[in-house]
Amino acid sequence: MSISRRKFLTYCAAMPALTYAIDGLANWNGRYLVLVELKGANDGLNTLAPYESDDYFKLRPKIGLRSNDVIPIGESPVVGPLGLQNSLQGAERVLEEDLAILQGVGYPYQNRSHFKSIAIWETGGDGNQSRTSGWLVDSLERLYGAGDVAAHGASLEGSLGLFSRGSGSYVSMSRLNQLKDIKTDTTLAKRNKLMQKIVSKKNTLATASAQLDKKLSSFSAASLPVRMPHGDLGGQLTDVLRVIGSETRLPVMHVQHGSFDTHEGQKWRHPRLLKDLAEGLGAFRQNLIKMGRWNDVLVMTYSEFGRRAAENGAEGTDHGTASVQFVVGGRVSPGLYGSYPDLGKLVDGDLVHTLDYRALYDQVCSNWLGDDGHSWEQYRDDSLKGIFGA
Repeated sequence: MSISRRKFLTYCAAMPALTYAIDGLANWNGRYLVLVELKGANDGLNTLAPYESDDYFKLRPKIGLRSNDVIPIGESPVVGPLGLQNSLQGAERVLEEDLAILQGVGYPYQNRSHFKSIAIWETGGDGNQSRTSGWLVDSLERLYGAGDVAAHGASLEGSLGLFSRGSGSYVSMSRLNQLKDIKTDTTLAKRNKLMQKIVSKKNTLATASAQLDKKLSSFSAASLPVRMPHGDLGGQLTDVLRVIGSETRLPVMHVQHGSFDTHEGQKWRHPRLLKDLAEGLGAFRQNLIKMGRWNDVLVMTYSEFGRRAAENGAEGTDHGTASVQFVVGGRVSPGLYGSYPDLGKLVDGDLVHTLDYRALYDQVCSNWLGDDGHSWEQYRDDSLKGIFGA
């Protein structure tokens, strides 16, 4: 049995305490972080393409992007002119005003397993040293107590890997569905401490959800100034807009888009995926501008790895290393950040990453969330300085 997103949004703020719905909060800066997982591993080379590079077309004679396939965006001293795949044109104003493009993002000793590498990204490890706690949980729990937020973070689709081993309140649609379906016996609960906790949790959810439902009903999907695109990503971003529009204190939300696992047929699959991403983010931005909240929202993409530099025999690409990531928001200083990998200096046929992804975590925790005590400062990279403006 599946749980509707409407019920999920109702439940998500019920976890910590009823004081949120009744008394309001003291410790809240009003900022939201939206993490967009490009599930399956997005191909950076055909997202931001060096469309005049001879090395590029030697690697990708069939699927390489030409000048008429891209939106010229800048130039790299390493590979020459760069262009975003033109299927991203649905986010034209985003591209011009609010998009930071991070080049060569990756980590040392890349793991090419989808499961293992996404766990690395979500906890902040690398191919040699793993971590078990979500990369945000320390900052979120240091900044916000249980009574300060509805929940510290939520996954609107997918797992709670981003929030693993956190001691705060983290909710996901699937976990709530499992909790909802548990049949409780009050007699057994009197003797079993675990069942006591389950019954107590469900009772808290039921009581608080009724109050929160009234709050969220004041900002339904029909209240949005701009209609969101159809599809799963559009639906998830609509729910994010409802949270923000209803002033629900939920500082981090995770959504998914994909699969980008383009082992074959990449020439038609990849543009469609990027088009959906662009149209979703473009409409998301328009709504938040009209709602007066665009400066309060930061959107960041991530993906488990990039693709191999060379195309395969099925006109696709296999699991690789470094890729391109996007950061979008009203306070973002647009432009290219980092350095494009050198296509003439591959290692075992793979790109060499030029920017450790944890350098972005440093910027997010320090300059977006406002946490000076986080653990990512060791990865600070001057190439990202000023990415969130003054």
